[in-house]
Amino acid sequence: MSRAVLSPSSLIMLLLSFLLCSTALFADQNGMTDDGREVLLKEDGSWEFRSNDRYANTKDGQRVRLKADGSWEYVGNAPLVLKEQVRTTLLDFKLQRVDIEIHKEKVQKNVREEKQLVFYLDISVSPAAKEIITINNTDLTRIQVTDNKGKSYPVLSLTPSPIVLAPDSQHTLAIRAKGAPSTWDSAKSMSLELTPGVLGNNDSVTLSQNISDMEKKYVEGFE
Repeated sequence: MSRAVLSPSSLIMLLLSFLLCSTALFADQNGMTDDGREVLLKEDGSWEFRSNDRYANTKDGQRVRLKADGSWEYVGNAPLVLKEQVRTTLLDFKLQRVDIEIHKEKVQKNVREEKQLVFYLDISVSPAAKEIITINNTDLTRIQVTDNKGKSYPVLSLTPSPIVLAPDSQHTLAIRAKGAPSTWDSAKSMSLELTPGVLGNNDSVTLSQNISDMEKKYVEGFE
């Protein structure tokens, strides 16, 4: 049986690819110990405490920094991830409800039916936030609406616009998508994904609701 022999150039490319993968895999990482201390995990296998401060969550859902000098301060919300709510340190996203709007129109002897999904999203900004975030002309392709079968529904609009997220403020947004699952699709739930940065979030946020919990509304037309 013949054995494949790599050329010198192919061998060099293979070694470079291995080194790049190794660097990405073992790059420095931030972490937190079980007792709430921030640590830096280094790519050389060593580690060090980033500070002697520790963290705790209060019963009312606040995140607290416990300083080494014996003082403490609020730093925002205690993180939380649920099906209909995701709370980060500075932002709280809660899916208030999802409506299925239905518009029927008679065209000659036939009746044409169109549907749209409307996600009502509540956003609360922590008083610990230090900056005002203003969101203009949001790229709607960065908001993904899918059902549990993997089918996508294009996002048509986000209102109001612009959005000004000031510290210690609350907002209700309406995200409208084209279409809705049909009975024969056998879909059970819908998901709304906000990619990083689209609404001030550092990480991806995914919220979902069962279709059986959504309210159907017949409308004269769409907004």
